[in-house]
Amino acid sequence: MQDQTIKLLSDFISIRSVSTDKSKREEVLKAVEFLENEIKTLGFEVKICKKNNFSPLIVAKKIISSSAKTIAIYAHYDVQPEDPVEQWESPPFKLTAKNGKIYGRGVADDKGHIIQTLTAISRLVEKNKLENNIVLIFEGEEENEDESFELLIDEVKKDLEAVNVFYILDMGMKAKNIPQIYYGLRGIITGELKVRIGTTDLHSGVYGNRVLNPAQIIAELLAKIKDGKTNKIKIPGFYDSVKKISQKETDLLREFTLDDEAEKKNAGVKEFIGDFLSSKVLPSFEINGIISGYTGQGAKTIIPSEAILKFSIRLVPNQKSKEIKKITEDFIRNNLPKELDFILEISDGGDPFYTDFENSFAQKTAEILSDVFKNKTYFNRSGGSIPAAEILQRLFKKPIILTGFTLPDENIHAPNENINEEMFYKGITSLEKIISQ
Repeated sequence: MQDQTIKLLSDFISIRSVSTDKSKREEVLKAVEFLENEIKTLGFEVKICKKNNFSPLIVAKKIISSSAKTIAIYAHYDVQPEDPVEQWESPPFKLTAKNGKIYGRGVADDKGHIIQTLTAISRLVEKNKLENNIVLIFEGEEENEDESFELLIDEVKKDLEAVNVFYILDMGMKAKNIPQIYYGLRGIITGELKVRIGTTDLHSGVYGNRVLNPAQIIAELLAKIKDGKTNKIKIPGFYDSVKKISQKETDLLREFTLDDEAEKKNAGVKEFIGDFLSSKVLPSFEINGIISGYTGQGAKTIIPSEAILKFSIRLVPNQKSKEIKKITEDFIRNNLPKELDFILEISDGGDPFYTDFENSFAQKTAEILSDVFKNKTYFNRSGGSIPAAEILQRLFKKPIILTGFTLPDENIHAPNENINEEMFYKGITSLEKIISQ
């Protein structure tokens, strides 16, 4: 069975389903075809939902009995670009096993979870022990800001009305053999600001002190948005609706938190500027990139004609993406020089996710994970964002369980992405039990 599973994973990894790269469109469709064929061999009814030019959404159902529970499992088949290729120690789209790890783009995020799911179902089918109804939800736009998911899921709402619980397999473990379930995620908004002073770069000697400098404008704007010492966002109203964390929850999150030195090692940084809660329960504004002027070797004494700022905002429970988008747009527009040409684009984004982790499905899942991994299952919140979690919760009002079997050092979104081989197979065992609960 292991050889068959590895072959399946290898074939899947070889498909370059990079949703952000439009030149890989055929590869994305190839991944859909691959999954459709594999799912059908397990006796599922498969629907391929298409809209506009989005990557298709796969929704598959296997109904055992009208009186059985219906368990839905979500994962995504699209992957991040492989760049920078030169930093990979093995070909990114060729599955490579060494030193107890399996390498390849998407093996941890999120193709590995899909193959684990299909393998778990296959094992139950072969043993004639599949007793619950199963719905599979595999999307292909998660790495591409996920603006299509709600539009596509709306096409198949009737197929999901009977679901009792949704499992989202796009998270990881705290450490080897230490499982966790996430009950909170931050929402996200992304934006781009382009400021332009003229049609061409200018000589800094001839025009210095006479014209605006777009890079300087962006620097001054950023200083108005965020306090560099306190790390607080200074946009009026930004914190008005932030959900306060209780002492009970603070203690829960502190229960299993790596010490700062271990976290610094994982992050590859020398210093932290906030405590362990700051990236879980507080909103943030971060610069993702600034592009302006000359950055080559040597000097080129110019005043650049334009500058581009890319930024992201993470939201916490009770904040609404549309409201934060509006006040951010207004603040930026009101704090730019009037004589400046600019283009501001901010995404609609996704709202934060927060759920009750004391429901019966969450508690039963924790028991299952603890039994397989022989350690306590911890409940946690993440500073990251998975729009599908909030959308499924809002649309269907059913328990959402976020978990997964990757480890913190597996280079998700980076070169040499990998998954621990032992955790991979224990994940399959866990899913067999979860599906059978």
